[in-house]
Amino acid sequence: MNSYITGASLICNIGDNYKSIVSNLQNMTQESYKEGLKDILKDKTFYKINNYDFSNEERFKKILKKVVFDAINEAKLTKEEQKDLHIFMGSTSMEMGTNEEYKQEFENGKSTLEFKDIGNGSMGDYIESLIESKYKSILFSTACTSSVNALAYASKMIEQKKIKKALVIGIEFFNKSTYGGFSSLMLLSKTKVYRPFDKNSDGIILGEGCSAFVLEAEKKEEDNFKFISWSNTCDNYAETTSDPSGIPIYETMIQALQKAKLSLKDVDCIKAHATGSENNNSSEAKAIKILFNKYNTKTKVTAIKPILGHTLGACGTNEIALMLYCIKNGFLPATFGFKEPIDEVVFTPLLKNTKVSEKQTILFNYVAFGGNNSSIILSNKD
Repeated sequence: MNSYITGASLICNIGDNYKSIVSNLQNMTQESYKEGLKDILKDKTFYKINNYDFSNEERFKKILKKVVFDAINEAKLTKEEQKDLHIFMGSTSMEMGTNEEYKQEFENGKSTLEFKDIGNGSMGDYIESLIESKYKSILFSTACTSSVNALAYASKMIEQKKIKKALVIGIEFFNKSTYGGFSSLMLLSKTKVYRPFDKNSDGIILGEGCSAFVLEAEKKEEDNFKFISWSNTCDNYAETTSDPSGIPIYETMIQALQKAKLSLKDVDCIKAHATGSENNNSSEAKAIKILFNKYNTKTKVTAIKPILGHTLGACGTNEIALMLYCIKNGFLPATFGFKEPIDEVVFTPLLKNTKVSEKQTILFNYVAFGGNNSSIILSNKD
């Protein structure tokens, strides 16, 4: 049995629906990207979802509700089919921002509740109630691979006929704890320009985003993407940095190719993790170089974090949703902010939105704190 993405949705800093996101991205150039950052990052070095100015808890629920039902509506599910969705969620911070808000209200004497919940089960409870699901949610928190691992796990369960349908959600919202943590690690960009694989890169820019997919065993539209393969490995070099040789990242990508029985020449593009940190720039560039040498060929490479910001545990589904949006409109998104490659780079990432056919095979690569690496291959080719 196969697993297909029959519904997809995304809310991010450049829009909260398919049309606005694609339109804003199609009109983006290297020049307008850099100019736009001045306004986006004027208050904080952070990519914020706009037009949802509510309390943290209200905001959390409104965005989740919209992204879930946008995906369900695209998949054209009936109310009964909706209830049959198994729920898989991936996030780093879960409801941390909401609990911070409760804590602040308590300290200001405006509430008798010091925190909202212990644990993150209420997130799952909310989605279960929202769609009237028959099943309990499964939550994934493996740092920046959280939501891609949720997507892969759900896909495997459909392939193995353990479930029929799945709702996969990636979610990451601003919270002081995460922002302060990355700031203390001195990983945030001081120049406020995202530059993956670039000599002038000086760090990452965090962002928030929420995305959802409906997965089913049969495709509904000719261009529905199919889950091809997934590889997950652990790099025990260090808790917050990858092995500088790039070998664990390379091994993750090649295992995904081998499981799919594909060669690199069968892949139309690699979506790199590309956080913009010095370690990730170097180690992932080396991994891609080893991969190219292994197959004696090259393929297109692009990075999406300059568009969305680094959305941590949600970056898996967020970046996949954005790529699928672009491909549906006949282009691959550019790597904005790139100008001068670091020494290890043997490729030039896409510098412009690049026209392609609407049939593509993409290798999506993700590298997480704690050494959790994931690569997933999706394709809508026959």
